[in-house]
Amino acid sequence: MKRSLIILALLFSYLYGIVCISADGEQIPQDREYHYYLHNNAHDYSFYGANKWAVRFDFSQAYPLMSNVNFTASGARLWFPNPGGQVTVELCTDNVSQPGSVVSVQTVEVSSQQIDIAFPSTSTHDIAWLVVTYETNMQSRYVAASAGGGDNSFYMTTVGDQFYLSSLSNAGFNCELLFGLLGDFTHTEVDLELCDFYLEGDLLPGSRVYPRFTGYNHSNQTLDEVGLSITMNRPGEPRFDSLYIALPQSLAPLSSFDYTSDLQFIELPSDPLQLRLDMKLISEIAESDSLSGNNSFNCFFNIFADPMPGQVVENFLRTSGDNAISTIQSPYLNRDFHVLDYYPLLSDPLSNLGAMQRFNWYGFNALPQTIGNGHSRIIGLTQAYESSFAELLDDISADRTFISESSCRLDSIPESANMYLSVSLLNQNTSLYESNLENITLDSRLFVGLFAKPSAESTQKYSLLQWICFADTINTALQPEVTVEKTYSVSFSNLFNDSAETDYRIYYWLQDQYGGRIHFMNFYDFDPQQYTSNADLYTPSLSFSAYPNPLRQDEYLHLSIKDATAAKISIYNLKGQRIHRQNDITGKLDLCGKLFPASGIYFIRVEQSGKAPQTKKISIIK
Repeated sequence: MKRSLIILALLFSYLYGIVCISADGEQIPQDREYHYYLHNNAHDYSFYGANKWAVRFDFSQAYPLMSNVNFTASGARLWFPNPGGQVTVELCTDNVSQPGSVVSVQTVEVSSQQIDIAFPSTSTHDIAWLVVTYETNMQSRYVAASAGGGDNSFYMTTVGDQFYLSSLSNAGFNCELLFGLLGDFTHTEVDLELCDFYLEGDLLPGSRVYPRFTGYNHSNQTLDEVGLSITMNRPGEPRFDSLYIALPQSLAPLSSFDYTSDLQFIELPSDPLQLRLDMKLISEIAESDSLSGNNSFNCFFNIFADPMPGQVVENFLRTSGDNAISTIQSPYLNRDFHVLDYYPLLSDPLSNLGAMQRFNWYGFNALPQTIGNGHSRIIGLTQAYESSFAELLDDISADRTFISESSCRLDSIPESANMYLSVSLLNQNTSLYESNLENITLDSRLFVGLFAKPSAESTQKYSLLQWICFADTINTALQPEVTVEKTYSVSFSNLFNDSAETDYRIYYWLQDQYGGRIHFMNFYDFDPQQYTSNADLYTPSLSFSAYPNPLRQDEYLHLSIKDATAAKISIYNLKGQRIHRQNDITGKLDLCGKLFPASGIYFIRVEQSGKAPQTKKISIIK
């Protein structure tokens, strides 16, 4: 958040009026027409303040190992947050990294968010510019961008009387404008591309699954003998089986295909393991295909049998949008789903640094976000949110794990206010790859967090209080019958809520290191009062009173400390977040009821040197 504030300050000072605001994270629809773009299909930023925007397309980026790459452009695809007004698009050549001569120009109405603009004729380029003239303003006329490097996207700015294009990257924004070119790559070499591959069916030991894949013929000739060769590998047994799938029809030049037949299938092994499939498209031009790496790749599939103790749904929210999300989610939740809420904006009254840390670790750019088991994601709150959430829960319900057993344990540390928290994970029967490039545990990170919820809340909906460990490494290859244990020193001295009003839970999970799939999760419920530190057992308690209770908004809260020794007073809400603090208090203190931001339960903690701290609960009525 501080970084964002710094960026905004720089914008107003140096960028002559261009402004970035947080967008709604809406997904950008895409069809199957082949086109070239630099964004990631998500609307994460909105910009206004300029009237010319541009994207530079260097087509060699798509094929860095090829000496001669061109793109035949037939049109432009633009995406705007809000329809309205006119847009003019110019396709230009490149002149020393600036737009050169104009090849084509078109002006159309922005009648919908996604606009496809056909050029009067096609043109071929090795580098091209798309220059867009669109008058933006702070009311509704924005251009949109998504996460990315920002080196390819530009806006028009001025220095004195001179106009020039400045990149979003130089302005401090890691994002790319949602502009792309329609058309196709043209190569001096032939190229058959394997675009996508997945297995349809339940990824469970002994199940039958069906290969699905997509390819593209970049050559200028019809291909009559195209097929996909699949080699199956398992830990300790490479190439244990194979399968060849022939396309039932010829593949026309510059066209795509989707294979969805159920005539051929794969019988998964009967024991749990990691399965690696090596795929390669084969055709009569295979020997001439200079981009053989473009038509082959390998995929890992987790054929696990152990059920997850639960499924994790993470919400990244503003406080103002919490009720709307909760209302939609609640009817779909049951005991198998664990909802973890984070408030990453530090200006939000429920926020904390741990929530922002998790938000940044995922690389998110907009709120709200909902993500299930680290891989099924909903961006924004749209009319389709309810159906998308139901699909998310259905998607993650099938997830399995290679962790057979786990435990979370707390132990006292002699003569210390801290405690040891130990988490152990056991893989009992799942075969895993061990090499550094393929090891699921070396590629995963361990998270252990302290979460809380009001006891009256019936669903398993917890909010983050603090991290006990964040993205810790697992340096053990968890082969069958191997256990790994991680131990952390932790203090619960900041838990001040009455256990009758608040439930506490430690959640821990193992997750792909790049913000991906959660491979395992579990939790541990506890009562903080059961874990009084050794130091507190032999320390005299202080005594204080707080009245009236309940307290109304216009009344004063009167605190009285019997001992005249200076004390420190802290006030916390139900989330464990401190809303007020005063030091060096002696005797009495009066606090206005307006100090409390809303009605509810709060906790007053008094600390005094040489004595065990004390906490009292107070009700606020506004």
